[in-house]
Amino acid sequence: FYEQHSSEITACQAAKRYFNSLGLKKLPSMQSLKQEYAVLQAEKKKRYPEYRQAKEKMIELLTAKNNVERILGLTEKEKNRDRQQRAR
Repeated sequence: FYEQHSSEITACQAAKRYFNSLGLKKLPSMQSLKQEYAVLQAEKKKRYPEYRQAKEKMIELLTAKNNVERILGLTEKEKNRDRQQRAR
């Protein structure tokens, strides 16, 4: 029996060790977990527009950076050399 179900037993033991390390006396109820999940989903949904705007700004800045590098004719070797000099 143990050999057939060793992976499930190992996973169960690992989960038990994890919950014991948290110091919980009793596992949270399914209802409380669902409520917490709903709260986290609502927060994620609320923050998503800010994330999307930041991502668009990052893409815009990377495009501008690449355009400037192309205009200035910087090669990959020159970029690496500049990075190394800044690191010193």
